[in-house]
Amino acid sequence: MNIECRFSWKSEPVGYTPVCSSNFLNRHGVSLLDCVLMDNGGLCTSETIPWLNEGIERVKAVASGKVESSHWSRETWGVKFQGETARIYSLHDETYLQTLSLSGFRKALEEWIDFLQTSEGDRQPEKISFAVETV
Repeated sequence: MNIECRFSWKSEPVGYTPVCSSNFLNRHGVSLLDCVLMDNGGLCTSETIPWLNEGIERVKAVASGKVESSHWSRETWGVKFQGETARIYSLHDETYLQTLSLSGFRKALEEWIDFLQTSEGDRQPEKISFAVETV
């Protein structure tokens, strides 16, 4: 499956909010990938980047076999990394989930971090595409 993500900035009275919109939808028409990427835990953009990097480190630890599995979560959404999969789920209802490949989730995190680090003058909508395996 080819997932297409559109990253953009929404103008707010106090600045800009990053937005992710992808075609990776569940049966309810919701992209949990979008939800977990945009779940900033109430922090500003620059303060969320270290936690996104922590997500990448946890993916790497599972991918390398250093650990069998790992969990990474924010305010509302979590991800369980195990084997070759990243299972995104609601912290309020763990049966509400969506699964994609570990490598695909890592790619999404890396692209999201790159997008968040754009300077304010360069904040233009951006579309990225990458292939991932869904499980």
